[in-house]
Amino acid sequence: MSTSAGPRSDVISIAQAAGLLGVKPATVYAYISRGQLSSSRLPDDRRSWLSRTEVEEFARRRGARPLAAPLPLDLRLPEAASTAPAETSVGWIADDRLLFRGIDATELAVSVPYAEVAELLWTGVIAPGRLHRLDARLRRSIQRTQAAMPGSSLPLDRLKATAILLGATDPFRYDLSRPAVLSAARTLAPAFVESLPLLAATDATDGRDTDGRDTDGGDDLATRLWSRLTPARPRETQLALLSAALVLLAEHGLGPSTRAAREAAASAADPYSVVLAGMSVASGLLLGGGSSLAVQAWLEEIDTVAAVSRVLADRLLRGDKVSGFGQPRYRVPDPRAALLLELLAASHGDPERQRIVTAVVAAVRERRGLAPNAEFALGAMCFVHGMPRGAGEAVLVIARCAGWIAHAVEEYEATPGPHAPLSRT
Repeated sequence: MSTSAGPRSDVISIAQAAGLLGVKPATVYAYISRGQLSSSRLPDDRRSWLSRTEVEEFARRRGARPLAAPLPLDLRLPEAASTAPAETSVGWIADDRLLFRGIDATELAVSVPYAEVAELLWTGVIAPGRLHRLDARLRRSIQRTQAAMPGSSLPLDRLKATAILLGATDPFRYDLSRPAVLSAARTLAPAFVESLPLLAATDATDGRDTDGRDTDGGDDLATRLWSRLTPARPRETQLALLSAALVLLAEHGLGPSTRAAREAAASAADPYSVVLAGMSVASGLLLGGGSSLAVQAWLEEIDTVAAVSRVLADRLLRGDKVSGFGQPRYRVPDPRAALLLELLAASHGDPERQRIVTAVVAAVRERRGLAPNAEFALGAMCFVHGMPRGAGEAVLVIARCAGWIAHAVEEYEATPGPHAPLSRT
């Protein structure tokens, strides 16, 4: 927790601490938010500073490691806590921690890019990301499909259209062997990103941004997606926020959308239909925590911090929901939301909108005793950074297709059909 402090001879910046620990600055912010490191403010300086002695001691305790290195074994939980439930070994919640193959998702979110987490969910091993680079023909097909859609189409509508297109153009869609399914899976996220209108200055024809970097997949998926969510050139803190969101939302155990995806897979539906089933349920308005789209909509009713109480009162008077709070699957505040809101606060968004988000969270916590959930954090991200309506749902679906496919593979291999011999290779 941040405290006020006078000048100290051993203070170092967030960037310097990140260098000592071998992590990104966003990871240091996460350590501070969890109380693992303490930060301070110097007089007339709004920046956060840390004690070099404390950081060096923390590095010795943890064992500093490069960001892209394989996760050490100590990140896996003890056997008793990490044993998967009988229904799935992909992801589950134990002791109020979200686990991906037994590894804490919040640890992954600040240390491993989405493409590598997807490989973990699919294969059980953290490996270099293998998301496909889209070929020119598929890219043009996606662009033509999207051009035919109404300009008012929500991002999720565009993703559904692309999922149908991918299935219609894949001659191997009914091959439910693991290699074929994972090949399809590695196309999904890049194709979904391509489906969204380009808002920033990038070259959409060759998958490179204005600096010439390849942005189709791998570590740069968040960079390419950012250009579809806002025209602002991203800062490192903003890409850290979006990258963490993609990881944290990649899987959430046997929730409603995942159960729908598994039901489809159990009926030998092809992977694209599995993802369509999952995203259709994920967009439902009756999900307990509310959607990020609803959160973004009601946050946009608030134009100043002073208006927070009035807007909340008006919504309750009309009988409207204050969605985005409470998550019954945890006995503690949703750990995904806690991390995302911490990263959001450090992401250099609109200052007034950030203050509104902080005031809303405080007001609901004080009066209703509820903490924000991941849907609120997504909606708040869209609100603070001025993203298009429904951008949060697109982030959720792009992320969650990794988990849906991992669950589909489990179902395919548990209940093989005579038309599709399965392989575990």
